[in-house]
Amino acid sequence: MTFFFLVAFAYFVGAIPFGLLFGQIFADVDVREFGSGNFGATNVNRVLGRKLGAFTLMADVLKGLLPVLLAQILLQDNLQAAWVGAAAFIGHIFPIYLRFSGGKGVATAFGVILPTAFWSGVIGLVVWVLVVRISKVSALGALVASITIPITAYFLADDWRVAMILLGMMILVVYRHKENIERLKVGT
Repeated sequence: MTFFFLVAFAYFVGAIPFGLLFGQIFADVDVREFGSGNFGATNVNRVLGRKLGAFTLMADVLKGLLPVLLAQILLQDNLQAAWVGAAAFIGHIFPIYLRFSGGKGVATAFGVILPTAFWSGVIGLVVWVLVVRISKVSALGALVASITIPITAYFLADDWRVAMILLGMMILVVYRHKENIERLKVGT
């Protein structure tokens, strides 16, 4: 019973569109109408500045991290906690509050990965930073890190099933970047 409650709780927390809320509350702006049209931290940073971008990033990471930590404490099971985290991630990508039209899920996924497959998260973060530093393209960093994370999780995580959950999440991250992939192909 606790597991199912935590999954539902995580979904509804994950579905909170913090970037959209911060834009409306602090700048009276719907960030979806500018830049990439996304309400994630990268677009909030681009449209509203670094401070609100950083708050959005922190909030999106925490909405993946906190439900997983709560599940780990209450359930004492990393696999079930990973499923709870996946629910938060799905909430971010398909939020009920926005008619299931959400973000790309990178920051929320990172919040899920850190407590479930810590070293894979660290390696993914390093890969993301290196790719962004070299390419100057955040989406490219997210895509390369998304490929790296499930591979490293398979070898480093205590349970291969957690790696499979992360693989599913990373497939969704790549899918959500399909427009960015097309822009990368044509160099825009």
